[in-house]
Amino acid sequence: MIMHVVGNRPQFIKLAPLSREFKKRGYEDIIVHTGQHYDDNMSDIFFQELGIEKPFRNLMIGSGTHAYITGQALIELEKIMTEIKPEIVVVYGDTNSTLAAALSAVKLDLPIVHIEAGPRTYVNHNPEEINRRMVDHISTVLCCPDKISVSNLKKENIEQGVYFTGDIMYDTFLYCKENEKTETLSRLNLRKDEYALMTWHRQENTATRERMERILEFVGAAGIPVLCPMHPRTKKMLQSFDLWEKALQTENFQVLSPVGYLEMITLMNNSRFIICDSGGVSKESYFAGKKCFFMLPFSPWKELVENGTITTIDFDDPKDLKIKTEQVINSHMEKIRRDDKLFGSGETAKEIVDILESAHLI
Repeated sequence: MIMHVVGNRPQFIKLAPLSREFKKRGYEDIIVHTGQHYDDNMSDIFFQELGIEKPFRNLMIGSGTHAYITGQALIELEKIMTEIKPEIVVVYGDTNSTLAAALSAVKLDLPIVHIEAGPRTYVNHNPEEINRRMVDHISTVLCCPDKISVSNLKKENIEQGVYFTGDIMYDTFLYCKENEKTETLSRLNLRKDEYALMTWHRQENTATRERMERILEFVGAAGIPVLCPMHPRTKKMLQSFDLWEKALQTENFQVLSPVGYLEMITLMNNSRFIICDSGGVSKESYFAGKKCFFMLPFSPWKELVENGTITTIDFDDPKDLKIKTEQVINSHMEKIRRDDKLFGSGETAKEIVDILESAHLI
């Protein structure tokens, strides 16, 4: 029995090809959803569109502080692991759900497979950085999306069980690209390359009124329509800081309800550029061949910063913010240099299952 633990959008995307590959080879796997993302358009629709089986259990933990989410998930996941006794526990990325699952598994002496191991920002106060470091140090098999991640782990004396597998999100991107929802553009009255796509949810960008106001001003200067499928927490914080009306009145800022993955792929592929604070979306911008303005002064994807795909923004540095605002205003359809070997070939799921079989973990 293989147990996956997921809790948010990027994890559903990473789970899909791996679960399909397990089933293709005759293995039984179950999904435990912590409920960290509980909106239908941020959860259920991904299971439907990506062909993922419904979760074996949904913990319905919802939102809350880091301690609350991690603690509640830790308690409930330990109960489930004790009940079903999985052969391995598969965790994804760097969320609180991932940390809770890894801690539960290691305490029960269960092998942990960490998908997307090794990325580093070296910003130690960043919650995701803390999570990914802790999970990497207790995992059995570490599946790295790029070769820099392998090097990062080596610097921390983690070499056993480390593999460059490629990025499993690329598997899903290719799987879904053929099924773009092209009617989305006509429904939203959009033309290819004449809008920007934005996602906005990180703690650093929603914790204070000042930061949220600066982001709205930055978006307002973009010069083209900026579409933002609104994260529930971001909307809540805008309302709490009395900025919701300002957001709605920003002429080129178009708030959408959360969208499914197929619609998101369509919006990415047809946008002029992307603005986001999501590690997953910033990486997907490379798959889509689009420039990404990343709303933090650091990124886990060093190669994408170096090759110009990702431009980081420091909203606490007026000089940097002014430079990046001018870049957005003057941004055209910048061509992204692609390296097909950077994140693997799009067959990462097969590579991971081969590794697990060779290691006799399944």
